[in-house]
Amino acid sequence: MYMVFAVLLAGIMLVLFFILGALFCRHIMTEAQEQAQHEALKYEFYRMAGVQKITDPKPYVPPVTPRASGLIPGMGKLERMLRAGKRGTIMVRAGDRNKSAG
Repeated sequence: MYMVFAVLLAGIMLVLFFILGALFCRHIMTEAQEQAQHEALKYEFYRMAGVQKITDPKPYVPPVTPRASGLIPGMGKLERMLRAGKRGTIMVRAGDRNKSAG
């Protein structure tokens, strides 16, 4: 009787550990995917800002936060400038984000 109970308990624990491991692996994979998306957006932002060589000054790209995952402020303004045939770097300050949010 105790042997059956021990085998059943061990089986339940193995299934539980497998599920927890799968959830942890999924979390790591989604985090890596978000990081890759942010890097792609950053390089696209650099290209749109006119960065062509390594020695060119790099525009500011804010870090990834849970609230604004992958969003780069000023991208719309930069796109409008590029359509008008202008080039340059958009300066974004912390106060600019709050004005557009409200």
